Amino acid sequence: MPRNTARHQKKLMKKRQNDKLRKKKQAASIPFELISPKKKVLMARTFPFYECLINPSWKEEGLVTILISRRQPDNHLAFGVFLVDTYCLGLKNTFCNADLALSSYKRDLLDKAYPEEKPIECPIPLAHHIICGGIAFAEQFGFKPNKDFKQSRYILDDKANVEPCEGIEFGKDGKPFFISGPDDNVEHIMRQLASKAGDGNFDYVVKATGNEQLRLIE
Repeated sequence: MPRNTARHQKKLMKKRQNDKLRKKKQAASIPFELISPKKKVLMARTFPFYECLINPSWKEEGLVTILISRRQPDNHLAFGVFLVDTYCLGLKNTFCNADLALSSYKRDLLDKAYPEEKPIECPIPLAHHIICGGIAFAEQFGFKPNKDFKQSRYILDDKANVEPCEGIEFGKDGKPFFISGPDDNVEHIMRQLASKAGDGNFDYVVKATGNEQLRLIE
């Protein structure tokens, strides 16, 4: 690389570093209450964990609802909800927000996230393993996590644990098991499984409409 070009590249790198440092200083000078909820979500890894919950039937159903919350400096909560299909599709849905008052968290969010059963406490490493392990399993078959994971991932630790965890199985009986839900594109999912896993290497249950019965293929 010519000397002048190398000198120019060095100046650019230094300028970018100075710009980043300046932006950090500017952000630090803004009062916390004036920061938008979206930016507070992006800052969530600097907040301590408040609570981590899970539905008690997750092992039997293969469908997991995880709620992770962090306490902001003003005692409000930043949170993320993660719906994970451990049998096949990985992270099917997720949403997050910040600036939630503790009273609203207990009164509204818990009922919204767990309408059918009372949640139980979940260790943070287990939650990370289910979410990240479910995503990794589903990606083998071409299924990507919900697009809103770009934001809600900041509720998780930067280096979430995806090492093998005792008692956690992805798939069922060693292969993907698709159970259709009301919002699933069944034809697309079936084509994807046939393409990536291969015929005979996955099971599925398709919930029929009207008076038809469930169709189980093994």
